[in-house]
Amino acid sequence: MLPDQTVIAEAVRGTRWHEVSVVPSTGSTNADLADGVRAGEEPGRVLIADVQTAGRGRHLRPWSAPAGTQLSLSVTVAVPAAAAPRAGWLSLVTGVAAVAAVREVTGLTAGLKWPNDVLLEPAPGGRGGKTAGILSELATGPDGALVAVIGTGLNTTLAAADVPVETATSLQLAGAENPDRTALAIAYLRHLDAGLAAWTDDPAAARADYLAVCVTVGQEVTVSLPADEVLRGTAVDVDVEGRIVVQDAAGTRHVLSAGDVTHLRPA
Repeated sequence: MLPDQTVIAEAVRGTRWHEVSVVPSTGSTNADLADGVRAGEEPGRVLIADVQTAGRGRHLRPWSAPAGTQLSLSVTVAVPAAAAPRAGWLSLVTGVAAVAAVREVTGLTAGLKWPNDVLLEPAPGGRGGKTAGILSELATGPDGALVAVIGTGLNTTLAAADVPVETATSLQLAGAENPDRTALAIAYLRHLDAGLAAWTDDPAAARADYLAVCVTVGQEVTVSLPADEVLRGTAVDVDVEGRIVVQDAAGTRHVLSAGDVTHLRPA
């Protein structure tokens, strides 16, 4: 069963989400909404697809799942000129909303690996790991206005045989019984609306909310960098620009805006 478009639209009435569409299949929800932005559609659209045939994650990695096993959802968000320098925070704020929705609807313990991977701590007998990824892109409307297109893929009932890598999981594999995609979409959109308000109006609060759910800070990590470099140290902070701060064994702090982080012990 598809997420219920009517129920979702009614539940988010009064937020920035003025149009909700649910479709059985599309190439990429992000690409569809980006095309709409360039054609002049107003921000505040939500597009949910049961299946994406050309879904993408960070670094253009493919992101797909069998029908009915994932919540694939993209939104468009106006980027005011004053907030444009903080656009890098959008995917982090989105991660906070995803964690809040998972906790609210399933009761599972969830957190964020920097920058925005949603990690689950399994219930007894369950499988933990990454259950969601986020991709934020920028598009420009005909009037020159900047709009963010933010896509989230949340594994809901993906089976063990279908997870793409050993470190991935789904809500069901982690211990949630019959996760409801309609309820998850509603909770996510409500939390994201509130988080985006903080992003524009109170950046310090948005950062505090992120740090409260980021399980990377305090962890021993490796960070894979360009040119096959690997940095090892302790993640000690996420700064005001959303960059991870890693302190190496010599006490030097490295401020990184990109890189693949691996936790060296369970979060």
